[in-house]
Amino acid sequence: MQPHRLPHIDVNDVFRPKGHWLFTYSVRILVILVACLIGAIGVNSFLAPARILPGGVTGVSQLLHYFLHVPIGTMYFILNIPLFVLGYRYLGKRFVLLTGIAVVAFSVFTDLVRLGFNLPTSDPLLISLYGGVLLGISSGLIIRVGGSAGGTDILSLAINRVTGRSVGGVSFGINMLIVLLSMTVFGVQAGLYSLVSMFATSRVINTLMNFQNRKTALIVSPRAPEIARAIGERLGRGSTLLQASGTYTNAATGVLMCALTHFELSELRAICTEIDPNVFVSVLETTEIVGHFRRLPD
Repeated sequence: MQPHRLPHIDVNDVFRPKGHWLFTYSVRILVILVACLIGAIGVNSFLAPARILPGGVTGVSQLLHYFLHVPIGTMYFILNIPLFVLGYRYLGKRFVLLTGIAVVAFSVFTDLVRLGFNLPTSDPLLISLYGGVLLGISSGLIIRVGGSAGGTDILSLAINRVTGRSVGGVSFGINMLIVLLSMTVFGVQAGLYSLVSMFATSRVINTLMNFQNRKTALIVSPRAPEIARAIGERLGRGSTLLQASGTYTNAATGVLMCALTHFELSELRAICTEIDPNVFVSVLETTEIVGHFRRLPD
């Protein structure tokens, strides 16, 4: 009798589950809920008590909380309403749906989840680092399943769709404004620690995602023309179709080359597997693109 062998489990299957669409979306929503809980813990248990502001709409919400005494989660939800409407008009429906779930979940968890434990340290540097790390894990997980944490992500994407400009400076400008306000309200030291928290968040997101902003996808499928049409309709991206043949079977096939951003990878995978379950997709890091390329935020 042969020994029983455990099946191989690919960690990426958690983020790109296969099977019925209901199961796929259930897994993604579950990941979003867990991620939002982690983010709420980072705000409530680390950053907010130490008056250290994270970046984006979360930082604005925390700052307004001290002036208006409105719960942070409620303020976060209110500030995201106009951004969500903007995103629904200019961005993909699935992206906006998953982002909407993330916004609601983060708002609820931030207002309701109070762990009430005392941190073993009062060092603001450690608090800002760990709070930033937790928020980075939260945002990174949400992006991995095809959504975003809302706020400046939606604003940056929508501005790009309207103007075609690179809007990486939008998030940077908002965060710098938050730092300056933090210095004005809570002191220079608090503002500097807010910078540390923002840096930790961005580094964790980059590490978790393991991406650069631009990608090049090579898609091998005999149904490549259909995939190319779907990419154009659903992502608004062009692609280059090459005729090829397999070296083993000598069967004719098509190879698509498509440049895109990390925000669009989840949708690209869904398009490819929906049209051809046996598709082969290779995603390459792309450091530079010369020529016309509609950019999404850095």
